[in-house]
Amino acid sequence: MNRIVFIICLFIVWAEISAQTSLLQIFENGQKKPLFGAHVFIETADGKKIYDITNAQGELKNPLSSGKAIIHIAHLGYKSLIDTIEAGKSYSWYLVEDPVTLNDYVVTSHAVPTRIEESVFKIRVIDQKRIQAQGSMNLRDLLLQEMNIRITQDPVLGSGIRMQGVGGENIKIMIDGVPVIGRLDGNIDLSQINLNNIEKVEIIDGPSSVTYGTNALGGVINLITKKTVNHKLEGNLNAFYETVGNYNVDGRIASQFGKNNLQLSGGRYFFDGFTTLDSIRRYQQWKPKEQYFSDLQYNRGIGSLNLRYSGNFLHEILENKGAPESPFFVTAVDQYFRTIRTQQNLFLTGFIKNHHHLDITASYSYFNRSRQSFKKNLVTLDKNLFDENIDVFQTWMSRGIYNYRKKDSRFHIQAGYEVTFETAQGERIVNNFQWMGDVAGFVGAEWIIAKKLLIKPAVRYGYNTRFAMPAVPSLHVKLSPVKGFDLRASYSRGFRAPSLKELFFEFVDANHNLHGNPNLRAENSNHVNAIFSYSGEQKSWIYGVSLTGFYNDIHDQIRSVAVAITPDSNVYRNENITRFQSLGGQVNIQLGYKDFQLGAGFVYTGIINGINDSAAGQNVFKFYPELQTTAVYDFRRWGGRFTLLVKYTGAQPVLYTQYDPETQGDVIKEGNIDGFTILDISYLQYFFKKRIQVGLFGKNLLNVTNIQQTQGISSGGAHSSGSAFLPTLWGATFGISLRYNFIVN
Repeated sequence: MNRIVFIICLFIVWAEISAQTSLLQIFENGQKKPLFGAHVFIETADGKKIYDITNAQGELKNPLSSGKAIIHIAHLGYKSLIDTIEAGKSYSWYLVEDPVTLNDYVVTSHAVPTRIEESVFKIRVIDQKRIQAQGSMNLRDLLLQEMNIRITQDPVLGSGIRMQGVGGENIKIMIDGVPVIGRLDGNIDLSQINLNNIEKVEIIDGPSSVTYGTNALGGVINLITKKTVNHKLEGNLNAFYETVGNYNVDGRIASQFGKNNLQLSGGRYFFDGFTTLDSIRRYQQWKPKEQYFSDLQYNRGIGSLNLRYSGNFLHEILENKGAPESPFFVTAVDQYFRTIRTQQNLFLTGFIKNHHHLDITASYSYFNRSRQSFKKNLVTLDKNLFDENIDVFQTWMSRGIYNYRKKDSRFHIQAGYEVTFETAQGERIVNNFQWMGDVAGFVGAEWIIAKKLLIKPAVRYGYNTRFAMPAVPSLHVKLSPVKGFDLRASYSRGFRAPSLKELFFEFVDANHNLHGNPNLRAENSNHVNAIFSYSGEQKSWIYGVSLTGFYNDIHDQIRSVAVAITPDSNVYRNENITRFQSLGGQVNIQLGYKDFQLGAGFVYTGIINGINDSAAGQNVFKFYPELQTTAVYDFRRWGGRFTLLVKYTGAQPVLYTQYDPETQGDVIKEGNIDGFTILDISYLQYFFKKRIQVGLFGKNLLNVTNIQQTQGISSGGAHSSGSAFLPTLWGATFGISLRYNFIVN
């Protein structure tokens, strides 16, 4: 009897040990490096479905108690794998690296990672290789060479953006789907958005108001941060120097442990300033500035869900040193602008059950902009503070997106909500404090007909505390009759409520005189675009071509318009103009042969700046061209890459204000901003198995600095009249970068 009991106990112990040691292990091909975060889907013979992700050792327990099952393994950056497993057995798989697939997936407007070719939206992706090849430290640097995008520059307020002729408040800038706050004169300063922890940038031309609401009327730029960590410890250190006076240092360190990973990045960027006015040494057109920034991320896998916290911080000081004042030139007015921006975000994403995906975001954003003005004695160097102000903006936001996406189903559903509450306070805000909120819901469906035609209708509806919010519908269609051929067409309505700044903010200094307008109306718009694309490959050749047409029609567009002339400056106030329209077409060609890639593009955009029905000369489209060429050659034998980028931007129409002696008042007229060409080259070289990267850069080699404007000033800004030159670039420069990557397995 004792012998039988002993045998039974031994069998139980053996079974328990076998169950504990029955593992599914996933590694990178070619080396036994575990892959953390690989998605595993197991389907048993009786229809039971099991989801899980691998831990830091690239493993998980075999969940089968009996029988066999089909296992699907997927990991971004690697080719997927399908196999069969049995209960009680251990298995090991080695996934083959496929880095192309990482950027084949997009999340903007989808929430669930979706292949580009399957997306009903046409989304541009700028990957990590392109970011490094351009030597881009911030978003402004990166977008300078992007098609159908024009970067504007203000000496104090920083850089702005226009897409398809639409800009300012109508372009939504996001990081992982969370809007970046802190617009100055309608624009987010792109030079304040660093790229040291950015995996890629996704761009949607045209409105995304259904999913992302107000400020997405003209387009969306979504920066995707690095989230995956594939080693126990990894990171990099980077240094960059540019002859104009850029001195940048940043770094990143990340670690994975179990189903957790932790990442910390940060750096310091310093700019000396630049001017073409050699006779005035103190005053600089491009102001000196210093930035400190950091980013913290924590990820934890919870079954098939992922919980992530991210927090980022920016501190910038910009110096605006004035020219010596007449008559004795011994004093000057110096201003210091301080910007503090923080974001605290929580994300919960993943499959809550089979085919049901959830993406929930909760965010708090804080923006503080202060100005101090000093009278400085240039002989004794004493300075006295005579003026200062602080403006504080805060936003609380939550967005949730639910997707039902069954792999072989012809019908997908997306539904979501968005809640936003924002405040503005400071001496330059009317009554020192204002607030606004809105709540909205949206729903859309994708219907696939005969596997060739995809139709996606969607609608958004909500409530704004200050403005009536209409229903905002959209309709997207994608036709794929044969492999490689896609035709996308869409219609969207847009809605944008005026921001708190446009309503209540007053900005008056030596260079600006802008006033808010509490009587503004909301903007409403209609947008149509169509895109034909064809791509393929044959032997060592890869080729592609796309043709795009677009039309944007915005009613009651908000612009800053001169309302009075003073001896020192024009006085501007935000007003609704009658109508703004942009119309254009774009052609892109891509060609690749082995290690050589060539791209070329052409855009022709027309703009109508309607002021009123009787305004002469305002009802004709004024067209301007853009041309861009990209050439890349990879020297694979020794790990080098050469890149050439050329972009020509043609003369563009611009509104300006001029005094009319007959009417003895201001009239709005239309002038032109001259065209210019940017030429950049770079060479990247890797050493010691890609542990060290050295980059050499030649930027703006045609030495563009200030652009001539035929008359007046840009109506998109609030500048005083004067110089007919617009600071655009800071001349030809040369740079060098050094990057060190480290890994601990």
